Amino acid sequence: MKTILILLVVFAGLFAFVYFYEIQGGKEREEAKEKEEKLVSLERDKVTEIEVLRKGSEPIVLKKSGNDWSLRKPIETPADSTTVDSLLSAVTSARIDRKLEQGAKEAAKYGLSDPRVRLVFRGDKVQQDLVLGSNDFTGSQVYVQRQGSPDVFLTSDYLLTSVDKELKDWRNKKALAFDRDQVQNVEINRGSDQLKLKKQGEKWVLEQPIQEAADEGAVSSLLSTLESAEAQTFVTEQPDDLKTYGLQEPGVTVRIREQGKDSWKTLALGKKEGEDYLARNTERTPVFTLKAEVFDKLNQKLWEFRDKSVVDVEQDRVTELTLKRADAEIVLKRQDDGKWVVQKPDSLKGKEAFTYKFWYPLTDIKYQSIDDRPAGAAGSGKTGIQVTVKLKDGSQRHYEFSQEGDKYLARKVDAGRVGSISKESFEALKFKPEDLV
Repeated sequence: MKTILILLVVFAGLFAFVYFYEIQGGKEREEAKEKEEKLVSLERDKVTEIEVLRKGSEPIVLKKSGNDWSLRKPIETPADSTTVDSLLSAVTSARIDRKLEQGAKEAAKYGLSDPRVRLVFRGDKVQQDLVLGSNDFTGSQVYVQRQGSPDVFLTSDYLLTSVDKELKDWRNKKALAFDRDQVQNVEINRGSDQLKLKKQGEKWVLEQPIQEAADEGAVSSLLSTLESAEAQTFVTEQPDDLKTYGLQEPGVTVRIREQGKDSWKTLALGKKEGEDYLARNTERTPVFTLKAEVFDKLNQKLWEFRDKSVVDVEQDRVTELTLKRADAEIVLKRQDDGKWVVQKPDSLKGKEAFTYKFWYPLTDIKYQSIDDRPAGAAGSGKTGIQVTVKLKDGSQRHYEFSQEGDKYLARKVDAGRVGSISKESFEALKFKPEDLV
């Protein structure tokens, strides 16, 4: 028994040694080694000011307010958050690849007596100063020195490329900053021509010059263009006369209002300069250039924003579909599992109908033109195909497709809308019942 107790004590001692030295101590040694290998001991979230002094360039000062960075010198303007984040990532992840003790005695040799870049990071009770010199013979690493230290280090050139940038790279170039998921209204003014769009629920509608459903794809494309639009060049920071740039009375202006806000964000486009257009965000003073695609997108005709769908109903809202032609009547019922089953003709009753063979040909039909004359004034030709869609709420939608000479027409009976469609769209509805199964 005494022997067993001695063995248990020895085992416990060995376990304690392994745990506290090898496991716990190993973790602490690893953390100490990692800390020793880091170029700077800096927490990015605590950095609130950055100063960049590039050789031969004006000092650049960036300051953080809340979650946003802004330029304070040599101009005051919002900063490009991606560029700032890239620098912070580079400096906080920088590793010491080689240490040259007392290397500062040969500062000139390493390009540190007249450095390419001086970097200062400031925060709450913290400041870190770095100077970046020449690249080593590989070109992939750069010599760097901490202010006040006699040692010189080699670290990845990524740090230098992240900071060695011109003023234009540090500034926010977004023409119009907005949260597209929150956009509620869009207004485009083109002189006497005005177009207004409004989001109702999940759908966009036109409010002016006509009131009807809008083309979701066209609105999405417009917002994407505006969201990604960036200044190509900054022409002037403080324009003396907006008329010089065609911005006193802009050729086109777009206004955006986000949900829950009373204020509008406005972008004005003026004269053409080369291949681009002069522009200005009315919340700021600089005049800059934008690519012509922004101007072109804002100058689309009303037609591009009109909803051109004919059968404008979502499949999961449908319970039954009836298609009548002179040569056939097809009735399909949608099951709870989403499958479609033939009800008519009797010869195919109970068989599954494949969605892509009938539903897509219907919903892919788009108006090529719309007749806006009062209901009854627009001709409809001799009805060739009638489609009735029954919805889960008990309501029905009716559509008619016909040929009038060499024109092919579609009528949304309930909405009283008539318009032309392509011959291919019309012919696609002539499928045989047996083709669906």
